[in-house]
Amino acid sequence: MSTYLPRVAPSKPYLNWLPWDNDLKSSIVFSERQQLDPEQLYLLGSYKNLISGVTSVQDHIPHFVQDPFIETMPVRILNRFTLSHSICTYSLDWGDGPEEEYAKALKQDIPYITCIAEGFDSESRDSLKNLYQLGCLGEHTVLVHGIVLSESDITLIAQKKSHLVWCPEANLFLYERTTDIKDVLKHGVNVCLGTDSSICGSLNLLEEIKNARKFYQTEYGEDLSPKTLFEMVTSNPAKAFRIEKQLGSIEVGKIADLTILTRNFEDPYLNLCESNLNSIRLVLRDGLPVYGDISLKSFFEESGVRVEKISIENAEKYLVASPGKLLESLVVSLGYKKDLAFFPVQKEFDNFE
Repeated sequence: MSTYLPRVAPSKPYLNWLPWDNDLKSSIVFSERQQLDPEQLYLLGSYKNLISGVTSVQDHIPHFVQDPFIETMPVRILNRFTLSHSICTYSLDWGDGPEEEYAKALKQDIPYITCIAEGFDSESRDSLKNLYQLGCLGEHTVLVHGIVLSESDITLIAQKKSHLVWCPEANLFLYERTTDIKDVLKHGVNVCLGTDSSICGSLNLLEEIKNARKFYQTEYGEDLSPKTLFEMVTSNPAKAFRIEKQLGSIEVGKIADLTILTRNFEDPYLNLCESNLNSIRLVLRDGLPVYGDISLKSFFEESGVRVEKISIENAEKYLVASPGKLLESLVVSLGYKKDLAFFPVQKEFDNFE
């Protein structure tokens, strides 16, 4: 729902998420974004992810918001989870409270997702301890952000085998700080890399990978292993979101979601870390092509997938469904052509089915 630009943070660094949210909702950018309907925003988010090689997305938002779009979006929206917004008195009223949401997660064997330690106030600093005292910290718990996690917090997360979604670009943009990721990894916590929303985070997951690696090099004076970063966007989230029997690795019996990149480096993990939008040659979802080079025209035609020809950064591509219709609808809704850096597309109006 926040797949929009430019990023907003006029008063950064923020104490916590609430004053930023107030700034956002009083901004011209937010007023403009409100001219778009939820389906347009979900399509923008879907295409943003697809053209960067992402086929599955975890949207941390109540089910009633995302449910209308689960079956119609070109990316897979993971919809088996329970949630809280955060663990503080000023949390958004998502879900039925941490204890009930966590109990539902245990019963259904699905993840319980909440933001944690996202700010410098006492409630943010105590949020992990409070979640633990509520009995809601365990293998089903997926924690997002954690910018002020203490050493004892990290130890507790590791002991309880909970998971952390690290969003360094959004954290640094809003708070000028992120979690002590080296310490988190040293404790063996299962870490996933996330982009957060476009209105405060990275343009796409490829950019987030680069930003995470650059931060680690600058902060700690050493490299963050490209293999570790690869795992943060594949097998680690599959484990955290309890879908590792279906996704997260290439194995017999798993869903055939694949992204094929130009080889610029012999090391495949380094190759991913150095990739950009121009590196994406083909994206498969459920074994079918959903995005790729026009040189693969016969493959797209044989698959029977309906695609349109577009241009991404001066490279001709095929993209599933109707991106042209979306772009036209944005002009109608906004009254002008909006350039969005996360979806740098030019449409050619000739398609095939």
